[in-house]
Parts: sequence; C-alpha cells; structure tokens
Amino acid sequence: MGKGTLRVVVTATSDCNNCGKSTGFPLTYRVLQVSDASALAGLSLTQVWDKEEKVLGAALLKKTESYVDPGQKKELPVEREKGATAMIVVGNFCRTKGSCWNHVQPLSAGGTVKLSAGPNCFSVVK
Repeated sequence: MGKGTLRVVVTATSDCNNCGKSTGFPLTYRVLQVSDASALAGLSLTQVWDKEEKVLGAALLKKTESYVDPGQKKELPVEREKGATAMIVVGNFCRTKGSCWNHVQPLSAGGTVKLSAGPNCFSVVK
C-alpha cells in the first residue's frame, strides 16, 4: 500500500447483521472520505444511506462500497483523496442501535481503522 492509502479492516462476528434472527447476514458498508464529518451528527442510518451526497454535499470527496460475510474479515485499501480530513465507515445494518452504525476516523489519528461488525453495531478493534 502506498503512502496515500487508507486501510479499513472489518471483522464480522458470526451473528453480524442478524436482523433479529439466529444467523448473521452479509453487511454492506461504505467508506466515505470527507473534508468535514460534522453533517452526520445526530442523523440516523436511514437519513444517510443512499443520501450521502445530499447530506454531506461538497464535504463528500469519495465513496467506496464493499461488504463482509458473517464470520469473515475483509481489508479494504482506499486511495486517500486530497483534502480529506476524515473517513467515515457506514454499515447498512438492518437493525441498528444508536449511532454505532458508523465510525468516524479523523485522518490525523491515522489512516487505518479496524472495526468489528456485530449484530447491529460497529465496535472499534484495538
């Protein structure tokens, strides 16, 4: 990976995105590179998913989509966009709680983010 490459690692639990069922389902997620992440504050997943351009406007510099299957790990390298100050990982969980459907990583904190995707939430992996 080059100097301008960001790295997103998502490890899905076996019950990832389980929609209230006994088994997990694949989780589609997006990595948004932004110049300002503040527009997401207080919004729900349904207010943001498929409306990123409208919600973030000119602050959205790049959107990359991927998915991870339950019990699997996926590493997604993303070329860093000029002017990006943060990357936001947004998970399209079928049932989510609170604001843990997304993770904001200021790029000043580094270009790698490691997340665990559980039944309805992301959590940071150290």
